[in-house]
Amino acid sequence: MTTVNLIESVAAEIKAVTKNLRLPLEYHGTRSNAVQRAVHVYEQQIPHDLFESDEYFPCCTVEFLSLHDTVRGTDVKSIATIGLSCGVFAKESYAWRDCFHLTELCRQRLLSVRTLAEKFRLADDITWEAPPQQPTPFFILLAELNYEIYQPQEPFSMQEPDLIDSHPPKVLKSNAFERTIR
Repeated sequence: MTTVNLIESVAAEIKAVTKNLRLPLEYHGTRSNAVQRAVHVYEQQIPHDLFESDEYFPCCTVEFLSLHDTVRGTDVKSIATIGLSCGVFAKESYAWRDCFHLTELCRQRLLSVRTLAEKFRLADDITWEAPPQQPTPFFILLAELNYEIYQPQEPFSMQEPDLIDSHPPKVLKSNAFERTIR
C-alpha cells in the first residue's frame, strides 16, 4: 500500500494547487468565449468510459512507474518513480501555453512541498519533457518524479541473556525451612 499512498499524496498536492484553475476548451468557440473547465486529477489512469468524450480534459494523471530498492549492509534505500502527465485539448495553436501553465503550477507545488505524508521525500532529479510527437488534438507534458520512501528500522536481534550465569538468583534460607527438609 505504500506506493498507493504515494500516488494519493502526489495527487492530493496536484488537486490542491489546481482546485481554482479553469482552462478553456477551445473547440467550443473562440478562445475569448470558450467554455472554462476545472482540471481533473486522476490516479494511475484515466477511466476508460471517459475516452468517448472530451470530459477528461484538462487533466493531470499521477501514475506509478517503478520502485527501486538498494540494500547495502544494514542500509536500505527505496526510490519510487512516479509519472505525472498534464494535458489540455489543443485544437488551437496556442493551447500549448495552457499546458505549460498547468505543468508549472504542479512543478512549483511539488518543489515547495518536498515531503509528503511524512514518509515520502522528493529525491534526485525531476525530468520534465514535452514529447515531440503530440497526440492531436491534445498537448501533453510529462514528468518523472523520484521519491525516497521512509524505511522502518530493522529491529535489533538481541540474544536472551543467560539469567542463571549473569544474575544468580538470591536464595533465602530460613531456619524453619531447613529444619523441615532435614
